[in-house]
Amino acid sequence: MAKSYDQYCPVAEALDVVGERWTLLIVRELLHGPQRFTDLRVALPGIPPNLLTSRLRELEEGGLIGRRELPAPAARTVYELTEEGRGLEPTIRALARLGHASTASARRWQPQPGRRGAGGADGLRRPRAARAPERTWAAQVGDDVFTLRLADGRVSCWRGEPARPDLVVSADPADLIRLRRGDEAPLGPPAIRYQPADEELVGEFEAVFNLTPSR
Repeated sequence: MAKSYDQYCPVAEALDVVGERWTLLIVRELLHGPQRFTDLRVALPGIPPNLLTSRLRELEEGGLIGRRELPAPAARTVYELTEEGRGLEPTIRALARLGHASTASARRWQPQPGRRGAGGADGLRRPRAARAPERTWAAQVGDDVFTLRLADGRVSCWRGEPARPDLVVSADPADLIRLRRGDEAPLGPPAIRYQPADEELVGEFEAVFNLTPSR
């Protein structure tokens, strides 16, 4: 059972529900849409199954998530945010901005692996992606390679190289953080490299991620 701050304070009462370890990361993943238990296990490596079960039960008891059965042939239980749970999105975004602003983040940044997750709040719905065509990008960040998938106005991310990417994007973690913070591009070669250097494909990518145009 989660511990309580036992304070007559709205903030403390909210933290009684979402202040435990892993809880807000579960909410982050569910902001992408309904998820199966196994989806959450993949997206949150390191969380023990019994702890994930406990956190989901606490969120359900707090009225932030619900469960429903998918129709056949899926016939699977999925977890999804309630309207109150979706109201946590601004909080998740604010935490992501704080993380991006950290100088430590520039040294250890990488997208979160998972079936439908992405690097922090960047994996949530992106307004500029709403009318963009479906795309698959290969993102080489430092020594790691990730797949970025744009569909229905959302960007999903998982570890591994896609078979047929529309565009290959390469960047150093620190340079990528500087660009996302709006800092001036570093000296030397462009902070983000594209292959092929197709203006339309590059323009789509930069628009979706609000990046400073490379041209």
